[in-house]
Amino acid sequence: MKLFAWIVRIVVFVLLFVLALRNTAEASLQLFFNAVWHAPLILILFAAFALGAVAALAAVAPGLMRQRMELARLRRAAADARASTASPSAAPASAAPVPRDGNSPYNVVGPKV
Repeated sequence: MKLFAWIVRIVVFVLLFVLALRNTAEASLQLFFNAVWHAPLILILFAAFALGAVAALAAVAPGLMRQRMELARLRRAAADARASTASPSAAPASAAPVPRDGNSPYNVVGPKV
């Protein structure tokens, strides 16, 4: 599978490299306020791709940061729960788990019904 991934990467690189070599002609990009940018066509295409990638990252960043904060909060809560259940006074010694009922569709440890 790794060999196939590398073959695909090499083919994509070669295709993009050939595309870049074939599009070196001068192109002009009409910007706002009568500004004009004269550059090779492949450079304009690369700039458009980079701007699109930056815009996509900026659109995803708030949700990603929210998920990271929630994950950190949940990890702290799990660590606190583990610390509270690890203390010997919290769990009685006579409480042994009862095997799960085979007819129950849920994976729950509890008494047989």
